Amino acid sequence: MKKLLSVFTALCIVLSAGIVFSSAQSEVKTTCGGEGECDCVPTIVIPGIGQSQVYLVDDEGNFVYDEDGDKINCFPAYFNVKSIVKRVLAPALISLASQHDIGLSKALCKVVDDCFYMNTCDSEGNPSPYGKLEEYPYSLAQCSQEEKNIIYGHIPLQGYSEIAGEDHLYYFAYNSFGNNIQIVDRLYEYIEMVKAETGHDKVNIAPISLGGTVANGLLEYYSGRYEGKPCVYESLNKIVYIVPAVDGSSIVGDVMGLDLAFLNPDYLYNGFLEGLMDEKTARGIEILLRILPDDMLMSVLNKVCEHLAGSVIAYSTNMWALVPSENYPACAEKWLSSPEMAKIKEQTDLYYTAQVNRFDNLAAAQEAGAKAFNIVDYGVPLYNVGNSWNKENGDGVIDLDSTSMGAISANVGETLPEGYTAAGTNCSNPDHDHISPDRVVDASACALPDTTFFFGDQAHESTARNDIIMVLATELLAHDDIQDVYSDENFPQFNWGRDTRGLKNGLLPTAKSIDKSTLTEDQAARLNAAIDEAERVLGSTVAKQGEAAQAEANLRAILVELGYAEAKSQPEDAGALGKISLWLYDKFGTNGFSEYPVVSIKKILALFGLVIGG
Repeated sequence: MKKLLSVFTALCIVLSAGIVFSSAQSEVKTTCGGEGECDCVPTIVIPGIGQSQVYLVDDEGNFVYDEDGDKINCFPAYFNVKSIVKRVLAPALISLASQHDIGLSKALCKVVDDCFYMNTCDSEGNPSPYGKLEEYPYSLAQCSQEEKNIIYGHIPLQGYSEIAGEDHLYYFAYNSFGNNIQIVDRLYEYIEMVKAETGHDKVNIAPISLGGTVANGLLEYYSGRYEGKPCVYESLNKIVYIVPAVDGSSIVGDVMGLDLAFLNPDYLYNGFLEGLMDEKTARGIEILLRILPDDMLMSVLNKVCEHLAGSVIAYSTNMWALVPSENYPACAEKWLSSPEMAKIKEQTDLYYTAQVNRFDNLAAAQEAGAKAFNIVDYGVPLYNVGNSWNKENGDGVIDLDSTSMGAISANVGETLPEGYTAAGTNCSNPDHDHISPDRVVDASACALPDTTFFFGDQAHESTARNDIIMVLATELLAHDDIQDVYSDENFPQFNWGRDTRGLKNGLLPTAKSIDKSTLTEDQAARLNAAIDEAERVLGSTVAKQGEAAQAEANLRAILVELGYAEAKSQPEDAGALGKISLWLYDKFGTNGFSEYPVVSIKKILALFGLVIGG
């Protein structure tokens, strides 16, 4: 289900708040004394989608609590099961009995409205008042421990805090899918606040994932070319991008274009669900879906998807920022051509300008003195929601072309053609080899060919769990030793992805705490060997493919044997459900149960006709 939740997270909408941070009369609160007294420049993290807390509030602005007494998080939406069942039950039963859509699609569209009302902006792109953003208008040094846990949980930059101090680290919270221009305006004010509060004239910004779209807006709207908006460029010391969606994601482009893979019934019953969840669950849902006739099911799905795109997503200007520039004109024509959407289109057109100008604006910021770096993932197919999923190399959520700012790459599982030579678009230095060792990526076409670091086989959602990426980000933000991909052999341009959080924070501390005097000589030896292997892997910033996963498996195995850990759960075999679903697809294609008699008769008649004809 993790994949399904990741996809849903990537597609869903949350609202945005418009609180502006004021830097007026701020006093310096850093222990360093500020500019001239300190070598560390304060850093502002611009987080990714869903990495800010937004809570549901009522008409009076009071928090709404669930049955367990917890505040209700608006991300990705609020699903009240009882309310959903109440709304859908009657039309579902009537539609099932009649085998026709008697109010079912209408009820499901109302469910979309019920679940996303706190995330739906108005016709001018202003966020709903039913979501309250939890902000951090101060450094991590002033955060509560609970706030620190939330922030470090999203982006573990404790290493940076140890070097620069928590009074030099800030987290710019924003409502992921609210109003892009309002968010960018708040970011500019936040930068001014951080400068005043720290006594520094410049800041670093670290745009992550969706944060890359916010950075696009910042470099465009605050380029000095817009009346009433000053230029931010000289306030930027470094821009360290981490898997940034600088040209959106094909997933969102496909959603807004209604070019969805699962709207093909053959793929819906044979591959779509298996790509998002465990096979047993997927096959069970495939069987359940057959209670509806084929045409009716696809009609209902089309109507609900169109309602979600047109009534929820289309009103969020920050969601529009995730539509790739090549898809924007057609999608805008589809959803924003009516007079009602004129104000929203005015704003999304402005962001489209920022998207088109992204490379020129970044170059202008560099000319003003900002240094720019990029850390990206590749080698993971996009989630199979839209029809672009198997056409692009990416990290599961965002295309590599978007995150890398223009890298040329082969598709996942393929390599660049035999005899391929580097394009040299942005680096023609013959001494620079920008083709990855696995011959998948040509980084010479990147906007930042000499300062972009690639991690193969790394999924987007586990980027923060790659300890090497976090160490690299820390080095780039805290020090000036790394000037490019050739500066330090410990951080090569092309590296391998890994997820070491469980090994580093769970298994290894447990293993090292065991009293070895209670073990046999053989057990102690094997435990020590597994510990040594884990420490060796974690101590290296040059990864080998699959090495960390193997070290974790080896350590887990001995801990399971000793009773200090549980075996890693394996996906359940689809078993009978899988066989039934595959048999149904083989015999009846995509037809629903009610259509089987007709299908069977047609097959018999066809066979009889063939016999007579023979």
